[in-house]
Amino acid sequence: MADNQSIFVISDLHLGDGGVRDNFPVNDRQHQLDLFLDYVAGRQAELVVLGDLFEFWQMNLSRIVMTRMPLLDRLAAMNATYVLGNHDADLDAFIGGDFLSHPLFRRMCGPFFRDIGGRRFKFMHGHEVDPGNEDDWPEKGRIFCIVAGLFEDRNGSPVYPNGDFVEDDLERIGEGLLGPWAALVSRVGRFLHLGGLGMKSDKLTPAQNPDRARQLLDAYRQDKETGGYDVLIAGHTHQPGRIGNWYFNSGTWARKTNSFVEITATGYAAVFDWIDGRPVPNNTILQL
Repeated sequence: MADNQSIFVISDLHLGDGGVRDNFPVNDRQHQLDLFLDYVAGRQAELVVLGDLFEFWQMNLSRIVMTRMPLLDRLAAMNATYVLGNHDADLDAFIGGDFLSHPLFRRMCGPFFRDIGGRRFKFMHGHEVDPGNEDDWPEKGRIFCIVAGLFEDRNGSPVYPNGDFVEDDLERIGEGLLGPWAALVSRVGRFLHLGGLGMKSDKLTPAQNPDRARQLLDAYRQDKETGGYDVLIAGHTHQPGRIGNWYFNSGTWARKTNSFVEITATGYAAVFDWIDGRPVPNNTILQL
């Protein structure tokens, strides 16, 4: 990082294959992202893509990658660092290997630390300390995401005519199904004498159930205390904002508002929304 170079952090693009389950084409997002990347390049800044670049929970992996190849080429040309999230955890075993030859995948990694302006920063997607999403195999959140995709198929779009996203119904549908599903798992486990069979959490992901985001913030605070770092930069919850000067969330590029975090060379961090081709300060204060 150069003496005057900023780091820009985006996350949760959830790039799909351009079909009816894909949120990314909605609201002129590709054009807005192009303008944002022009802005980052014009600042000669570093770019970090902090997880959930892809939406592998709902769509075919290879079809998504091929559809989004022009964007991947541009991110690679910008030497972007790509941290994996829970929706693209299918790539985790490829980190450090040569199976994927595209240069962006060679810069693929897990959480990392950086000392900036006298403070130690941790960059992670955020699912790593989320009990329902910390593993890289399909959990219940992925199952309900597939269910949401079926509704999007029927709607013919990820968005209703009024502008609301179909997957927002996931919380209402999913939470209603969790109770009976948990009971079924428990009964099957007892029948098979699998006493340890059960659910890690009785809730969906923070993005699928915003009420869970507050619970996750406490896990982040504990991770900071045990990890010995000063500032956490994360995504995952789709809720941009900050807590004090220790937690900053980069939001998402898969809903109505596109957001990002900028970190200056002096260690000052701030959250912004990207609206109509320009950065607008986002002063949201998140609550534990």
